Amino acid sequence: MISLAALGIALGLLLLLLLRKVSNQQAVGNIRRQLQACLYELRLFVDEPAIVWKAQMRLLWLNVKYLALMLRPALILAIPMLFLFSLLEPFYGKAPLAISEASLVTVKLAHLPGPLVAPPILQPPSGIQVDTPAVRMQGTGLVCWRIRAQKPASGLLRVIFPTEIVTKKIASGTKPELLSTRRVQSLWQLFWYPTESRLPTGSVEWVEIGYPSRAFSWLGLDLPWFVWVLLFSIATVLILKRPLHVVF
Repeated sequence: MISLAALGIALGLLLLLLLRKVSNQQAVGNIRRQLQACLYELRLFVDEPAIVWKAQMRLLWLNVKYLALMLRPALILAIPMLFLFSLLEPFYGKAPLAISEASLVTVKLAHLPGPLVAPPILQPPSGIQVDTPAVRMQGTGLVCWRIRAQKPASGLLRVIFPTEIVTKKIASGTKPELLSTRRVQSLWQLFWYPTESRLPTGSVEWVEIGYPSRAFSWLGLDLPWFVWVLLFSIATVLILKRPLHVVF
């Protein structure tokens, strides 16, 4: 939880500094004052339909201008935040396979095999057992196995084809670590699953392990990591916006 609090505070501070640097603070401040004036008009001239109508139209236009001013910092921050999420989710959002609990390994084949083609063979590392034979979902290119961790383990899972072997990192136990939920072949998908190198061009588009989700407890609440980071970020922004003279 301490690391999540530190991350949330750092992101909140980064957001404030970014807003102060790349947004037009004077224009944002002017629009906020005009928005407040429109709200006062709506309350003071409630019996004057013409004035209320003009105030509503002006309020709508000012909101459009405000969103336009905030669009630039939002776009600058969006891509780094998405990449940061994809890096942190495998560590904070997923836990290693629990001992004695079942999970799934799924392989997405690059090409649909014929009905008589034998499925690949799954070879786990020591400490992981395969409970079921391969189950092939016709017409989808998906092949699944049910696996079970017998003891804490960390190693390579092998998917064996007649002409190639595809590997995937796997871990079980209680020790938190950076997990690779899916290993992919596509460069675009690598943006979302960057914790393991790309698969070589071949029979497999991706290999996925169904790791259990992880939550963090504090103040009697069990919430995902990104919710805690968001809460700490919001608190940091609200506390520091006046000392840092940031308007938004």
